[in-house]
Amino acid sequence: MQKINNKPPIANGENKGKGIFLLLSILSLLLVVFLMFGLWYLIAPRLGSFHPYFSLAVKIFLGLCLITISGGLFLIVLSALTERDFLFPHGEKQITLTVLFPINLILGRFFGLSKDQIRQSFVAVNNSLFKATRKRISPERILILLSHCLQDYDCPQKVTADYRNCRMCGKCQICQIIELGDNYSTPLSIATGGTLARKVVVERKPTVIVAVACERDLTAGIQDVYPIPVYGILNQRPFGPCINTKVDLKEIEKAIGLILNGRQ
Repeated sequence: MQKINNKPPIANGENKGKGIFLLLSILSLLLVVFLMFGLWYLIAPRLGSFHPYFSLAVKIFLGLCLITISGGLFLIVLSALTERDFLFPHGEKQITLTVLFPINLILGRFFGLSKDQIRQSFVAVNNSLFKATRKRISPERILILLSHCLQDYDCPQKVTADYRNCRMCGKCQICQIIELGDNYSTPLSIATGGTLARKVVVERKPTVIVAVACERDLTAGIQDVYPIPVYGILNQRPFGPCINTKVDLKEIEKAIGLILNGRQ
């Protein structure tokens, strides 16, 4: 099989490239502020006609929205850049990213950035925040969650049903990851997609996840399983997407070590 050079720029889970997402988030916030002021300018004259206090209530609501989003973004930027925990209250992280992420994708297209570039940067930011908040993370139930495309494409074993079905033949990295998980007494699960991955998370109830997948699945998964912390590791795709992908095993081991030593 001829190799296709399709490795993502960020394939090792490090914090390279997080500036893209942070900068887009700041621009997105400015756009949100501009739109809110524009909306207020259009509706303010009409609000007073309904009730004297209705206009004030809407103004307070819009102000609280701006404070929440801008405050959350400030804490995210500060924590991501320093990898120190400034995320208080922690919930502002999810509110901010939920609002700004889709705007980031639109702005990124305007600046000639692909969705995968933005998603790669998002994963880098997420991992920086993971490191910043590692003292909050409980290592009680660690789950290694893998994409099924790490398995050899021609392998007949159904490891998605039970990873212990792996024959440990060495044709793919599944056997090495199983050995790594056994060394740290850490279970793993292999999912064929987002739906199965969410089902696994509901059933296993992990306190923290180390996930290996492509940009799209990682980004969606990190947001879907919140507030469970996820350390994301982007896979490597020497044969193209979704077939015989690979992962840096040292990154998985480093993530597990980060979790186990996080409270020290």
